[in-house]
Amino acid sequence: MRKFGFLSALLCGWLLLAGCNNNSLNNPEIIIEETGNVVISDDVSMVNDTEGNKSLVIYFSPTGHTKQMATFISEIIDSDITEIVPVTWYTTEDLNWRDETSRTFTEFKNPDIRPELSIETTFDWYDTIYLWYPIWFGITPNIILTLLDNYGEALAGKNIALFCTSEHVWIENSVEYLSWYNLNVIWSHRFAQDATIEDVQAWLESL
Repeated sequence: MRKFGFLSALLCGWLLLAGCNNNSLNNPEIIIEETGNVVISDDVSMVNDTEGNKSLVIYFSPTGHTKQMATFISEIIDSDITEIVPVTWYTTEDLNWRDETSRTFTEFKNPDIRPELSIETTFDWYDTIYLWYPIWFGITPNIILTLLDNYGEALAGKNIALFCTSEHVWIENSVEYLSWYNLNVIWSHRFAQDATIEDVQAWLESL
C-alpha cells in the first residue's frame, strides 16, 4: 500500500509537469464531452486505499456517462459514492454548447457563476476523495467550483483524485484551473471514449 501511495504521487507530479494545451480552449470540437464506453473489470483487487483509509467517489454527470465511470471505480475500490446534484438540473437545451445563450455557455463565459447544488454527504468520514466530472469548454464545470467553495475546509488535507471524462481533452487544463483551491491532488486522469478494458486495467495497475 505504501508503494501505491508513492507511485500515485509520482503519477500526479508527472501529469502536472506535462503542461497544458492552450489550443484546447479554442477548439469547438472538444466542448462538453463525456464518455461511457469504457467497461472496467472489477477484478482489480490491488486498487484500494491506503490501509485504514475510507474513500468516497463523488461525481457530476448531467448526461449519465460520468456516473457510469464513477460507479465502476466505486465498485472496484469498494468505496462510498454520491452524486453532485444541481438544484436546477441541466436540460438538453442547457447543454447545447453551440448556443451562446445556453446555460453552459453562459457559465463558461462568467466563471463567477456558481450553480446551486444539492448534496447529502459529509466529508468528515473520508481520507480519500475521488472527484469525477465531464470536461466543459476544455476546463471544469462551474458547479465543481461551487462544491469546492462550499466544502473547501472539509476537503483540506484529504487526498484528492481528479478524474474527467472526455474524448479529446486531457485533464491538465482542469487541474491547473483548480490549482488555486490548494487541493492535495494525489493523482489525476482522463478516460477517453476509445479506452479499452486493457487500457484501464493497465493504468490502475501502474499506480
